[in-house]
Amino acid sequence: MMKVMATWINENLIDPLVDFMGGGLLFILTNITTVLGFVLALLIIRRVLSEKRNPSNFFAWFFVVIFFPLIGVPLYFMFGGRKSRKLAGIKKQIAESAEAIAEQQGPSRNRGLQDSFGREGNHFELLSDGELAFERICREIDRAEHTIHIATYILGNDTAGQAIVDRLSQRAAEGVTVRLLLDSLGSWNKTRTSRYKIRKAGGHVAMFMPVLPLQTHTSSNLRNHRKIAIFDNFRAITGGQNLDTRFMGAGADPDRFTDFSVVTQGPAVAMLTRTFLADWAFAHKEDPKRYADILRYIPEEAGNSTTEILTSGPDVANDPLWEQIVRIIQEFKQNLTIITPYFIPDEVIFQSLIVKAHTGRRIRLIVPLKSNQRLTDIARYKFLRKLDEAGVDIQFYTPRMMHGKLILADGQLAITGSANIDMRSLFVNFEIAQVHYTPTDIEKLTGWADDLLKDCIPYKKASQDKAIFPSHTAESLVHLISPLL
Repeated sequence: MMKVMATWINENLIDPLVDFMGGGLLFILTNITTVLGFVLALLIIRRVLSEKRNPSNFFAWFFVVIFFPLIGVPLYFMFGGRKSRKLAGIKKQIAESAEAIAEQQGPSRNRGLQDSFGREGNHFELLSDGELAFERICREIDRAEHTIHIATYILGNDTAGQAIVDRLSQRAAEGVTVRLLLDSLGSWNKTRTSRYKIRKAGGHVAMFMPVLPLQTHTSSNLRNHRKIAIFDNFRAITGGQNLDTRFMGAGADPDRFTDFSVVTQGPAVAMLTRTFLADWAFAHKEDPKRYADILRYIPEEAGNSTTEILTSGPDVANDPLWEQIVRIIQEFKQNLTIITPYFIPDEVIFQSLIVKAHTGRRIRLIVPLKSNQRLTDIARYKFLRKLDEAGVDIQFYTPRMMHGKLILADGQLAITGSANIDMRSLFVNFEIAQVHYTPTDIEKLTGWADDLLKDCIPYKKASQDKAIFPSHTAESLVHLISPLL
């Protein structure tokens, strides 16, 4: 009898009460979450308006935050600010301090940084694929006599990444000064063992801006996308390749990203060193005065190449790399080639390309048929369609992911470096670029671009395959948030 009564009480009194309470609690929590999300969304919209963003960026955040608050609100707090004022101010102060130190009188044989980093006297070398880049960076690590400075977005926990970590650890144990700067997002949750190994050997490792904003008073939006490797403050490797098997390795790999790097020796390396040490001092919370001797050092001339180093990011006044690209597009006379893995231009670059194409100038755009970022592929098609209509020659690279970044103008100028033609690279990330002016250097870079064309198909041919292009609905939705990608 007691068992039957207990069963009846559970079924008719307790269970309904629990169901009611649970449902009511769920209802209350759901409504609280909705209201909280809406309030936060309004606060974010107010903040976005106060930051005086461009219209496309504003409406992209408005769309995400209002219609998808549970996703949009945390995304904004992690990645929303174009330039976090406080952090950008701190970083800018450090960069300016490093610049002031560098421009002070150095050893008597030096001519001053302003006269050297963007002028003659440099050696240029093209590393046209991942095998050559891997072999060269390993060789430079092995031959360095006193200093190794490396900044990278991604350090892979794989064969290529670990081979480089092993070499850095060995050189640190041998007394060479090793400083490795990693971006916290690009190398997130991959490098704990590698960092420990290098530090244990006597090397130094710093992480640029923690990913989660609650870890410190930082912004996950501000990413260091620069790739710089400097050896003995004299030889440097720059470009878009990360220290990862997707980008480089000892043997051939048919799936490896198509990309290249550039070797620079000579006075221009002084500017790369200055950029690295400013980033390092910020991430490692050090005073750049500690590196005064290195900052003032200007390497001797090593060749006949003229190259200019451009830094871009929240620590730089205006947007110099973007301005240079706009200037090139608007002023080139005959031929312009743009090679980029991701193509989501701002309105000025986009309209400048259309206007220039309407004048009959030859513009070629090379992008991968399928990149490793599906959303950016979808977002680019509205731009590509209008550029094709305007007469731009759009070529899709078909064999694999193409990660190279290169601009060529009239055979007289070339830009290489870490920046893509997208909103994040041009306006948010810390980037590094080189402008090349020497005809023989430009000829080698043009040859690399011509090799890509052998494996490309034109836009009109690709458009015949409906499986390649996204649906109009997907394209329109992703296009709304394209300024955030």
